[in-house]
Amino acid sequence: MPSIEILSLTCFALLAIGYVLFALLSRVPATTRIIKEAWPILHAETVIVATVATAFWVGGWVLQLCVLALAARVGYEAAAVARERSGAVMPIAFAVILPTFGFAASFLAFGLIGWIILGILLLALAGKPFAKDPSVQASLDLAVFPAAPAILFVAASIHEPAVVWMLIAFILVETFDSYALLGGKLFGRTKAFPGLSPNKTVEGLLIGAVMLMATAAIAGKIVADAPVVTAANVALIVGVLTIIGDLTASRLKRQSGVKDYPRVLPHQGGILDITDAWIVAGAGLAWLSQVVDLT
Repeated sequence: MPSIEILSLTCFALLAIGYVLFALLSRVPATTRIIKEAWPILHAETVIVATVATAFWVGGWVLQLCVLALAARVGYEAAAVARERSGAVMPIAFAVILPTFGFAASFLAFGLIGWIILGILLLALAGKPFAKDPSVQASLDLAVFPAAPAILFVAASIHEPAVVWMLIAFILVETFDSYALLGGKLFGRTKAFPGLSPNKTVEGLLIGAVMLMATAAIAGKIVADAPVVTAANVALIVGVLTIIGDLTASRLKRQSGVKDYPRVLPHQGGILDITDAWIVAGAGLAWLSQVVDLT
């Protein structure tokens, strides 16, 4: 298993590779315009990756405070959007609930908390509303997302054995999103989820998935001497969880009739826009690492 320091350095190395790739593609006439439009996105992405990598590198109470602040902001943004659908949801209260419950959950059996949350999510997949009152249903929807994965995410950050897997998940999510975004801009033709996420294309997701698994297999072998098949399988799991996180966050916006969460960074949106996939993938992978042997 690679150390946090090695994984943090990997984050910066992947950023450097991204800049080199963009520089090369910007010199190709067929892709110059697309890359020019994507440069601001890469710069904003650099801020995100550098912040996360540094927080994990420092670790300890700094990392825990950062994750608690992230959960609080995520709770505020989700509740603020849901309030457009129902005035019963209080953003400030929800911003306090997520980090508090996540911190409390960290003192319980981490694996057990994961099973409970998995049960909640499976019930939600039944697809039937639990309440006729829109305000009650809005609150229940928030309990499923982002509350359930965010609570597990906070608990994982304080559960030391799971922290490494959280950072691995972050690297894989960012890699997948970057490949899928670039692949979609260059080759995207077919809308994958026109109702929920019109910018995602089948071609972009396929390119992202293939390149993610290849990158994970190569990097896993170099950084941690991980078996190629194991690294590719972990990458595939994260890829699936990434799509689930993205679509669930998009569904919450569509239900509330808003386009974006309260904005924090240009070209990125709000914190929930930025971390929706990582919260789901990080919580899921961290929990899986405690339930099964991922190495």
